[in-house]
Amino acid sequence: MSNVKPQTLGTVMNNIYFKSRKTPNELVLRAGQKQYNEINVIVSNADKNKKLPHSNPFLVQAFIKQVVNRHDNIDNMKFTRQGKILFTTKDPLCAVQLLSLTQFMETDISTDVIWENICSRFLIFDIPVNTPLEELAKEIQEKNDMDVIEMRRFLKQNSVKDMSPVLITVLGTTIPDEIKIWFINQKIQHFIDRPRQCTKCYSFAHASRICDRTNVCFLCGEEHVGPCQGPEKCINCKGPHNAKSTS
Repeated sequence: MSNVKPQTLGTVMNNIYFKSRKTPNELVLRAGQKQYNEINVIVSNADKNKKLPHSNPFLVQAFIKQVVNRHDNIDNMKFTRQGKILFTTKDPLCAVQLLSLTQFMETDISTDVIWENICSRFLIFDIPVNTPLEELAKEIQEKNDMDVIEMRRFLKQNSVKDMSPVLITVLGTTIPDEIKIWFINQKIQHFIDRPRQCTKCYSFAHASRICDRTNVCFLCGEEHVGPCQGPEKCINCKGPHNAKSTS
């Protein structure tokens, strides 16, 4: 009998949460085989308490040309107000080269991907709570040619339910209306998260961590210090309500 343990697909926590064991580089390369719009790579100072030095763009360009041989495929680069650099590319190999950087012009760095731009999420219902999430991930990947990044079971603590929905994140920005699980064509529900609003400029077009705009008041949409004295005005639609209003 072999003593070799089977390779696991990922990390599981209490059969509630599953995360793929593939590295970000592996997942980005796999994303190149799926449909997506662009890949955004965030470069940050390895010291979370410090920003990246705001260097001359021409010096940055010269550095990138030295360390990223697919630099011609970088579509855009910009410094964010959080002291990070955001690179945009459609080339997975270029993205992996950026992700592999450990230093940026003599500064130790960390890198990450904005996963929302290359992934989709959907819900499947009535999954037995005693079904191991790793087994479910394997079934989905093998029967549907999907790459599962993570899964989360929606189950309240101390629940006595036998079934629960599972939220699944896969590579690619398009997903079918149904998937095959255990000989059954299971309908899925596309998961549309509540729109994420920037907490600096209150736009819905980007996340706060990459916002390069000036802080504004969510009530009147203007820049000021102290309590707001102006009439409410939405910075997005210009309507007579504040930017956080749901009406």
